[in-house]
Amino acid sequence: MVFSLLSDLQDKYRFPNYGLGLIAGTGFLVGFVGQILLAPLADRGHSKTLLIAGLAMAVLGSVFFALSSSLLAFVCSRAVVGLSNSLFLPASRAIAVTIEPGNVGHRLSVLGGVELAGFVTGPVLGGWLVGPFGVRVPFLAAGAFALAGGLMLLPRALPQPPLGPPRGLAFDLLRIPRIRAGVALSVALFVPVGFYDAVLDRYMTDRGASNTMIGFAFLAFGIPFAIVASFGGRLADRRGALRVGLISAVLVVPITVGYGFVTVPLVIVAMSAVEGIIQAIGSPASQAVVADGAPVGRAAAAQGLAGSMNLLVGAFTGYAAGTIYETYGSEVLFGIAGAGVLLFTAVAAAYGRRGAAPAAPPLAPHPAQIS
Repeated sequence: MVFSLLSDLQDKYRFPNYGLGLIAGTGFLVGFVGQILLAPLADRGHSKTLLIAGLAMAVLGSVFFALSSSLLAFVCSRAVVGLSNSLFLPASRAIAVTIEPGNVGHRLSVLGGVELAGFVTGPVLGGWLVGPFGVRVPFLAAGAFALAGGLMLLPRALPQPPLGPPRGLAFDLLRIPRIRAGVALSVALFVPVGFYDAVLDRYMTDRGASNTMIGFAFLAFGIPFAIVASFGGRLADRRGALRVGLISAVLVVPITVGYGFVTVPLVIVAMSAVEGIIQAIGSPASQAVVADGAPVGRAAAAQGLAGSMNLLVGAFTGYAAGTIYETYGSEVLFGIAGAGVLLFTAVAAAYGRRGAAPAAPPLAPHPAQIS
């Protein structure tokens, strides 16, 4: 929801364009630190605790946004929301992998589709509410959804990912070539997100789009994603997650670059729909590559590592996006984003050729899997 209301917050509270990047980038940066430090706790029997804590932070972050009236307060609110994601997402993906190990791609695609359903519902709901009720009420509505989710989850028993021994940070997993390939592929698909989150609302507003139209741009991305995600996951299971992910990442490049040259909001909405289809195939594939390479008992740490690397890149791109957009324009901004996708795709392909067959290694990785 916050990303579709950034221009409204900026217009109401009069902060500069670099503030857009600060708000977006801070959430990514906090999420990076949180996923590195907290995701491994799910591998030690605390997965449900992480889920509940993540939803609680989502409630608090939404309320803080509703009460904020300065750039510093918005940045702090975004930090709380970033922490909520870092608590919830790695644990939820580790649980999804545990449910049916033979269909990892499918399970992750279903989870990703539901996740995107929430992501795209927020902007649409925000666009409907901000006109009659102002910028505070949409955030309170988002907090109410998170509170309802927490109350529904609290009494339920959940599968527990296999327990692993106490470990330090998850960076040691990067010794495994297949993990490196999966992380690089995940980052490749995520590179544009930092740019989108910081400036897409401002970019479309500058081209005459209303809040409702901006909400539909997110919806156009999310509906195809939700419809195609299950197919994408099954395709990754059948055809090879790495191959499917690499093809998807290459197809994202021209769309990302193309955004910079479009001036008609309806065309942007149509391009979002096409990108949603491609991402629905590529995103679960990248997560499946990471799951394939994760040692037994370290599923959450591996997913957290990939997620944290995404967020680190998102933090850098988010912080820079507002300034690049203001100084050089949309063509340069989205050109840089497309180049980043291509670079990390090439890295993923290089490490993929070095990686072992897609099977989870034991707790102590075999020497052949370590470079």
